[in-house]
Amino acid sequence: MNKIFLIIFWISSALFAYWLGMEHGMNGMVSLGAPPSLLPEESIEKIKNADSPKVFTADTMETLQQDLNFSTERERNGNGRMARSSLPERMGSSNPVTRLQAFAELLQNPTSDSVATALEIYEKLPEGPTRSSELRMLTFSWGQTDPRAALEWVENLDGFEKRMGSNSVLDAWAREDADSAIAWAEENFEGKNNPYFVGVIHGLAESNLFKATDLMTSLPYGSVRGRAASIVMSKAWRMGEGVALHLADNLPEGSVQNFAFGEIAEKIAKEDLNRAVEWVENMDESEIKVAASEDVAQQWAKQNPEAASEWVSKMPEGESRSESMEEVVRVWAKQDPVATAEWLNQFPSGELMDEPITAFVREVARQDPENALTWAQSIVNVERRDRVESEVRKIVYRANKKAEAKRAQNPNQDAGE
Repeated sequence: MNKIFLIIFWISSALFAYWLGMEHGMNGMVSLGAPPSLLPEESIEKIKNADSPKVFTADTMETLQQDLNFSTERERNGNGRMARSSLPERMGSSNPVTRLQAFAELLQNPTSDSVATALEIYEKLPEGPTRSSELRMLTFSWGQTDPRAALEWVENLDGFEKRMGSNSVLDAWAREDADSAIAWAEENFEGKNNPYFVGVIHGLAESNLFKATDLMTSLPYGSVRGRAASIVMSKAWRMGEGVALHLADNLPEGSVQNFAFGEIAEKIAKEDLNRAVEWVENMDESEIKVAASEDVAQQWAKQNPEAASEWVSKMPEGESRSESMEEVVRVWAKQDPVATAEWLNQFPSGELMDEPITAFVREVARQDPENALTWAQSIVNVERRDRVESEVRKIVYRANKKAEAKRAQNPNQDAGE
């Protein structure tokens, strides 16, 4: 009943404001109400010709509410103002949802004409990250129709947009013609760490996972192969845990296979931490166990660092424990450096403690450089110790220079003025 009263009151106010505007020759929008054009002309005539515009009977209000409902429904059905907006107008809208919907509508089944239209409108959008989704959509669609022309255009972009655009074009191209996409990537980059293979493998993994895996393993060690391996394992995991395990089992031994098992361990831990812990504990000591255990430890530490530290403490001394300790430290030291330091103090010094201690030093160096330097001096490996101490001293030096500059700008600050 209250809702009905509020609606009647709102419409009464709107119509009264409109009448006042008509009486005084005002044009434009009705204050607190819908634009006059949304009401049928006969309704407006009723308002103008009413004997007593300030008083509305129940019948009058019901009629006007029906007219307003009809007007709203007409807009929803595609006959109103918003629905009459052209596709290009919606693609240039400041509303990101409206804009993306319009781009998707135009590029759902891309042609050379639709891509040309999207390109023209995209280039008129404000530059910056706000148009990144439109760029991805445009370049992926363009990659389906004319990938070479798309890549030629992308080459003129800068930085992040160039990387995103080329990856998106090559993603689309590799799904349809992987050999041509691979050939283009090889022809257009000199060097070992070819960034174009990220997009190629992303698309190829969608159409032929095992061919994508072969291409990924053929890449040289580096960041591109790491990103490509992550793409391959994500696709395999979406196909099922069994597929991911089978793929990892058949990878060449070494860093790629270790990474793959680490990815699987992380994904299992996110779904069922207890099962992940049991899986790792049943592994024989190996590089695979090292990779899997550190990922499980990291996920556990994010949920409960104290419980994760207890699990790691019970591990046999070795690489698996050392790497897992390092992951726990990275997480725990951000939350409670004192508790983390007390935990580390429980273990005798040795080279297997160097990595966890290094992680601790790097996490606390900015907040407590003197304590960090003391911990750095406990690192056993001389080369590592010298490197970490140098890092801490640089942090201290930069902090002191910043403080000096601040004091120079505010010389009276220390005096409390």
